[in-house]
Amino acid sequence: MKRVKPNVTLSVVERMVNIFLPWHRRFRNFYPAWFLLCRISPIVTFYRLIPELSEPLQREWATLDSHDSLTDWFKHLRTAEQIETCLRGLNVAGLHITENGNGIEARCRRPA
Repeated sequence: MKRVKPNVTLSVVERMVNIFLPWHRRFRNFYPAWFLLCRISPIVTFYRLIPELSEPLQREWATLDSHDSLTDWFKHLRTAEQIETCLRGLNVAGLHITENGNGIEARCRRPA
């Protein structure tokens, strides 16, 4: 989806939600089928995580989160060295970079 033009992606995601959301709703309480469905379905749903959401909100959240995850234009994976080079170029103070389970974390502050 990252190669599809941005003005087309939302309508494509909405079609995917129209196809897969009823199946996610149907199998939300039957774990084996839900587990298999999640392996082939490209959409993000909240039926099992937040079951108290109304059906319109389930659809809206599925559309928005699926669009976000499938067309993540702002996620640029970088190495710790690339991040350090970028931040040092900004002359930051107190630079601290670590690699944790969540990825690379960088902390710094504006120079005095």
